[in-house]
Amino acid sequence: MEPKPGLLEVRRRGASVALTGEVDLNTSGLLRSELELACASGDGDVVVDFTDLTFIGSSGLHVLIETAAALRERRLVLLGGGWAVYVVKLLDLTLRYPNIVVGDDVR
Repeated sequence: MEPKPGLLEVRRRGASVALTGEVDLNTSGLLRSELELACASGDGDVVVDFTDLTFIGSSGLHVLIETAAALRERRLVLLGGGWAVYVVKLLDLTLRYPNIVVGDDVR
């Protein structure tokens, strides 16, 4: 089932979060809540799968930055490529926040 425009579906399992739909001003609160739970679920990497994400706005990017800051030395691993990873790379967030890692760069 395809999500309707402006909707976000989040599936979280432990420290892994998969997103479907759009992260915008209306849905960024849901992303924030789920990432907070993912951060609290362990002491390893927090993984976000962007495979089925069709849009991420500035409010969603802000949530990613907040999450990276909260993780400190732990990594925020972004998987799936697509639009969201393109924007993260375009804005050099992986340079400004070294614990944000794009799936291609995971070692």
